[in-house]
Amino acid sequence: MDENNLADFRQHLEVRLRGLLSGGSGPVAKPADDGTGDPMDSADMASRDCDQTLLYTISNHNQKLVKEIQSAIKRIDKGEFGICRFCSSSIGIARLRAQPTAMLCIRCQETLENLKRRPSSS
Repeated sequence: MDENNLADFRQHLEVRLRGLLSGGSGPVAKPADDGTGDPMDSADMASRDCDQTLLYTISNHNQKLVKEIQSAIKRIDKGEFGICRFCSSSIGIARLRAQPTAMLCIRCQETLENLKRRPSSS
């Protein structure tokens, strides 16, 4: 991969990373009432719990994505970006444009996914 492509990928990754890191402080709990002093009914509490679960899920996903982006930037620094971790072949530019944090080429990714789908024999 040439230096221009690497610079473009690095810039794209850094912009995404800054966006994730500045995008908020994480889940925030709703107050126990609606501000009127009236206690929440069971539907309000269920809605609050659902919202909190969703916020935690998004927060966990974003934390994982931050780590993946930081790892991709480190691979650029080490000269390992765009090289498959399993077979050491080149990861296609189209794949990296679609998924810049990819660590596996398409063939190895498909193999891994097929292995995960197989039922385990006990």
